Amino acid sequence: MTAKKFLIPFILASLAGHALVIALTARIDMRDSPRPEKVMNVELKAPMEIEPPPSSSRSGQTAPAAPAEAEPRGYREDTIALQNPGGPYESYLLQIRRKIEGLWSYPAQALSEKREGSAVIRFTIDAGGALAGYYVTSTSGSLVLDEGALAVIRAASPFEPLPGAFNLSRLHVTATFRYRMGN
Repeated sequence: MTAKKFLIPFILASLAGHALVIALTARIDMRDSPRPEKVMNVELKAPMEIEPPPSSSRSGQTAPAAPAEAEPRGYREDTIALQNPGGPYESYLLQIRRKIEGLWSYPAQALSEKREGSAVIRFTIDAGGALAGYYVTSTSGSLVLDEGALAVIRAASPFEPLPGAFNLSRLHVTATFRYRMGN
């Protein structure tokens, strides 16, 4: 009986935490992300030797927008969360996610300073698979972590060309990079 009484505060705290997460994610503009975004996690238990991200600007250069009359016929764009299971872009997004996860690691400086946080990055892939732009939409609170997430997007590009069946000129992808240190 005492074991049950011991678990009750933890269960209540868990339920309250889940309710808070649900309440906060309900505010997401569903026009840009038709489904709630899942989070990729990096959890390291031992430091790894990695190079620090290059000291460049916080966002990538975006190609200048062409005038509306210069856009090709059928010019279409779409925005999707990287972890949007069951959507029309699922297999393409899985390729991108695997490529990013294969390159992604905890920035050495953040690891040594025990920094944690989540950075939300939006990047754009053009029809040929080139990285057309990228930027931080929600900071982790740490420039080092934000730059680490941007660096992995740069390193993963170029991507595979957008499949013709998508009938898209650009695909905007939103990805959340959660940096947490394991115990």
